Amino acid sequence: MKTNLNNIEESGFKVPENYFENLETSILNHVNLKDKVTDAGFAIPKDYFSKVENDILTKVSKKEPVKVIPLINKKTIIYISSIAAAILLLFNLNLFNNTVSYDGLAYDTVENYILNEDLATEEMAILFNDVDFSDENFETISFSEEAIQDYINDNLELNDLY
Repeated sequence: MKTNLNNIEESGFKVPENYFENLETSILNHVNLKDKVTDAGFAIPKDYFSKVENDILTKVSKKEPVKVIPLINKKTIIYISSIAAAILLLFNLNLFNNTVSYDGLAYDTVENYILNEDLATEEMAILFNDVDFSDENFETISFSEEAIQDYINDNLELNDLY
């Protein structure tokens, strides 16, 4: 059974007539606290308010001194300074200053790299300067007949020569 909440006309709660008007008197008549209670239930010692100030001041003045722990002591200073020294050493060492020099490379290593890697002509052109290709450099180089013959035999095929 479904109920449409939009069509509800009554709230479902019922209160007797004049309920809220007579509520306070009906509760008080039912409980009858005035007849049962003779005193408030709290007792204050004689001269309490005249002595309380002096009692509090004597208790506060007798308070033991509190041990103060400083925030910065010798141990924390040593700890922080050792971290700072380690960071300073890290940046002052030559770990980040690596310069590459080609003087230590062997000729055979460079030759094997060029022969074994598939390098494009543009990549090879970057390695050479204009001075390397001047006419003067080629005039001074002389090759023997045996070196030329060995190069042709090792690097060229018969079909390349046709």
